[in-house]
Amino acid sequence: MLHRASVHEPDTGPSALLRVGRQFGSWPASVFALLSLFFGSAIIVANPPLRGPDEISHFLRIYSYTRGELLPVTEIDGRKGVFVERVLYDRLYFFKNAGERFARAKHEGIRYGQIMAEYRDITRANGDGDEAAQTPVFVPFSGTEGYSPVAYAPYIVAAAIGRVLSLDLPELLFLMRFLGLVVFTAVAAYAITVTPALKWAFVLIAMLPVSLYNRVVLSADGSALSYALVITGLCFRAAWKPSAGPVWERSLWMTLCVLAKQPQIVFVLLELMAGRLRELPRRWSSLAIVVLPGVILSPLWVVGVSADVAAWRVREGHNYPAEQFDPLWKLSYMWEHPFHFPLAAWTAVSEWGAPLWPELIGILGWQDVRLPPWTYLVLTVLLLLAPLQKLPLDGATRARVAVMTGLAVLSYIVMVYLIFFLTYTPVDSPHVLGVQGRYFVIALPMAAIFMASLINLELPRGTPALIGITGSMIAGITTVHAVLEAHW
Repeated sequence: MLHRASVHEPDTGPSALLRVGRQFGSWPASVFALLSLFFGSAIIVANPPLRGPDEISHFLRIYSYTRGELLPVTEIDGRKGVFVERVLYDRLYFFKNAGERFARAKHEGIRYGQIMAEYRDITRANGDGDEAAQTPVFVPFSGTEGYSPVAYAPYIVAAAIGRVLSLDLPELLFLMRFLGLVVFTAVAAYAITVTPALKWAFVLIAMLPVSLYNRVVLSADGSALSYALVITGLCFRAAWKPSAGPVWERSLWMTLCVLAKQPQIVFVLLELMAGRLRELPRRWSSLAIVVLPGVILSPLWVVGVSADVAAWRVREGHNYPAEQFDPLWKLSYMWEHPFHFPLAAWTAVSEWGAPLWPELIGILGWQDVRLPPWTYLVLTVLLLLAPLQKLPLDGATRARVAVMTGLAVLSYIVMVYLIFFLTYTPVDSPHVLGVQGRYFVIALPMAAIFMASLINLELPRGTPALIGITGSMIAGITTVHAVLEAHW
């Protein structure tokens, strides 16, 4: 009897994709680190100097830290800032003016190849050896004086190394960006390692265009998201298994998270996931160790720096009274007009909030580099799918996790709007000014845990990895392409 030889047909379609997802499913942190370093390095090379949002202001604050100026004590005409050498001032503002010229005339064919050629010609012609070139010039921080050294740690180290090596500005920026990319990639990879579930959701959030871009420019956003990922993962792990990990570890990362940006003080709520609320009197000491350092240091830092959050931008050209940008005066006003802030925040969301979601996914550069329209839709769908995972938690624990993460997300959103209302919005404005969508990417890890706790639905094995890898590849490729196409 003749038997038909069996022919092995290669897997194609969804089954082949799921097999890929299953093969990489055990290596989320490694996959993230490779993709982040690869695409991040490409963006560093492609992104011109000082084209990140407020990058020149961040550079000046970092520069002040390298000189040992912890608190912004130098003030001229009501503006805090730092004295820099004339030659550095000229080079910084060459790129600032070049960026403005590029934004105005990019449709006329000007590209950054020409701008960089002009820079090299000017630096060769002028040099920096004469005495006038070393005369210090005062430059205001323009809103970055409120950021603590925690937000800039790798940049400060790189800037100090660059000063020792006498690097020119473009090379110094390259070093600072690259060290920031390496450090914050490592921190985010650690967060992916410690979270007991939703690892691929964390990968996708950390690889969103806005997240990737913020890791490769001088910004406080890269550190803020990285620290937020870690403390979210650690608190989630404590809810999952209360004995997992030392208390001091959560205390360290909670403090770093809270000090990175003021709205992140609400992350202390996540520590309440670690145990039942009725057990709080018994575990008050561990709660205090985790929460108190950040709760104490964050307001102390705010008082110490007396930051203006760039309210001068709103006051410029207007006759707004200065007290309207004083948080204490504004709190008194809110006491007398309790509905003003809620209505202003609601108007900001309902009537002016349309760009917030695209900005959260990624509108890059000086808010002028957009991704292909389909990217926003695809990444949104993948973000909604990524948290679909069945959590092996009992009902009471899952409910507690859902309540605390949901409360933390809502509190974070309210805190962002409240801070901008207190420090940036005149009372006659019908809506809160200054809020951008990129501020809310910080809350996405908490939102992912909230969704998973509510839905508690498992996708087929290998699907989360497939979603994370696909979304990360789309984000990396479209971001590199958008930055290249916009500038070169």
